[in-house]
Amino acid sequence: MTFRTPAQNAARGLIGTMAIALVVTASLNYDKLPLVGGGNVIHAAFDEVGGLKDGDAVTVSGARVGKVRDVRLDGDEAVADLVLTDREVELGSSTEARITTVTLLGRAAVELVPSGGGRLGPGDTIPTSRTSSPYNLTATLNELTTTTADIDKDQLAGALDQASKALSGTRDDVGPALKGVTDLTAAVEENEDELRALLARAARVSDVLASRNEQIETLLVSGESLLEQLNARQAVVVSLLASVQDLSTQLRGLVEDNRATLGPALDQVDAVVTVLNRNKAALQAAITGLRGYVTGIGEAISTGPWFDAYIQNLTSPGTLAPIVSGVVK
Repeated sequence: MTFRTPAQNAARGLIGTMAIALVVTASLNYDKLPLVGGGNVIHAAFDEVGGLKDGDAVTVSGARVGKVRDVRLDGDEAVADLVLTDREVELGSSTEARITTVTLLGRAAVELVPSGGGRLGPGDTIPTSRTSSPYNLTATLNELTTTTADIDKDQLAGALDQASKALSGTRDDVGPALKGVTDLTAAVEENEDELRALLARAARVSDVLASRNEQIETLLVSGESLLEQLNARQAVVVSLLASVQDLSTQLRGLVEDNRATLGPALDQVDAVVTVLNRNKAALQAAITGLRGYVTGIGEAISTGPWFDAYIQNLTSPGTLAPIVSGVVK
């Protein structure tokens, strides 16, 4: 038989206690162990944590497939670690995540919506562009309680009293106004389909305008350049009109100054034109006869450095008399 000392028994008891504590701790946090529970963990980044905390459920189509292990801040985002205990669930590379409220007391859960091809593997992160946060009823009610507590009840009562007095004086007008609002609501309800179609078409027009943004911007810039050119041309036209007006003034003055001279000169020109018109046929016949003469003299001149010409009756005394008398004078 082997006897152990009290010190040996105390050491063995301490080692056993530590081993039991480690086993209990590991069993409570098995999902955080590097080789057991941490191999199928994905991350989801949210703009608003929405009351999400450790231990909340992770679901797909309402079925629980895991739980939230940790929620922490990463810059201006809240990142949740999602441990997937269901190894058979398949999540595409475009999977979305949204925080939902499962109880009226504000208990939250993460609902995954599988989407896209490929596969969302362990360690991957769902970005904020594919996540959404819930409307937190509890926080809103708390905020409402705080807001209503700050309301000045006496001031509110006075305001309601003044509103009641004001409305009592316009009783005859309020009724028709409310009836008009009711009729307008009914008309809108009757034409709901047309309004929806109109809004849909307006949305399509907005999309087209948004897709043509660069072309519209280019058109506006070109229009601005065109207006600048038109303004420049307008200044040129205004200057031209001013110059024409000055020229007209100068011409009017010239006419006034030379009216006594221009009148007789124009009359003489008119007389010359009248004589030319009267002798038009004779002038045309002379030009026609000149054609033969010019042809003959051209042929004579082209024979050499000199040419022979004969002027009929040149030696006749009757012909020479005017020439001699002109020379003597």
